[in-house]
Amino acid sequence: MPIEKPEESSSEKATDMQIAVFLAGHIDNPCEAEVAPGQKENIRSFYIREAESLLTKMEDENAKKLLELKIKEYSEE
Repeated sequence: MPIEKPEESSSEKATDMQIAVFLAGHIDNPCEAEVAPGQKENIRSFYIREAESLLTKMEDENAKKLLELKIKEYSEE
């Protein structure tokens, strides 16, 4: 029995909305990174910077709006 090739769709690019939802989730619930022995900080600012840099490249207006609102939510803290 021959081995089948994986579906071509597995290499498709993510949509703007998929990226926006992914980043929004990480902005809401950021991971932590150990910045010094025993000192951890969440990396929300990293995800916010990534979101800001992708806004100009996105074509889906709804995805852009989602990220803009999420950035604004945490920029007001």
